[in-house]
Amino acid sequence: MINQYMDTFRLFEVDIFRSLYETVDMMFTAMAVSLILGLILGFVLFITGSQGIFKNKAVYFVVSGLINITRSIPFILFIIVIIPLNRVILGTGFGVNASKIPLSFIGIATFSRFTEKDLLDVDKSIYETSYALGSNTLQYFIYFLLREARSGLVLSFTSTSISLLSYSTVMGIIGGGGLGYLAISEGYYNFNYKLMWIIIVMMILIVQFIQTTGNVVAKKIDKR
Repeated sequence: MINQYMDTFRLFEVDIFRSLYETVDMMFTAMAVSLILGLILGFVLFITGSQGIFKNKAVYFVVSGLINITRSIPFILFIIVIIPLNRVILGTGFGVNASKIPLSFIGIATFSRFTEKDLLDVDKSIYETSYALGSNTLQYFIYFLLREARSGLVLSFTSTSISLLSYSTVMGIIGGGGLGYLAISEGYYNFNYKLMWIIIVMMILIVQFIQTTGNVVAKKIDKR
């Protein structure tokens, strides 16, 4: 049995590693964009929300609404709807690079919500403590708020990254490729279930690596 799987792996070795590279390429870009912009938008939601120190209903409503819209559209439809934007930005609506845009959007929307929640979960007395120590608003954000929330933010980013891996499996609809598309196109549709299971195991290992890394980092930096 194992020999049959090994033979299948050797037969599709080039395709598997090419698809793995495509998945990593899409994931890395989307993760980087999601980390930066998701953190910023989540922070905006936190400070302009009902419990924020810069309450602004209009700003919160607009940002929150855009995030909700992005998250509410089924991802496979979102990929199709955003094709014109891909063409405007990249000059093409298809391919691995075009796949990074919808992945980044959904990553930003997901991580920004996680960020808002993690910041809201920080003990409210931290603000009074920072104020009593003579900190200004910027110092409160950097040295108190983010320091207290950083462990949760790492775990939230880990969950976001795993979600992006799942979303990447359908990027083949616009020629994005990746492991998920190979498992469906060459595995499921061609009744090559051995190839499909090889790729499933690979994706399970990737998820385990991401989750384990996130857990270790979160535990290491948790100084609360």
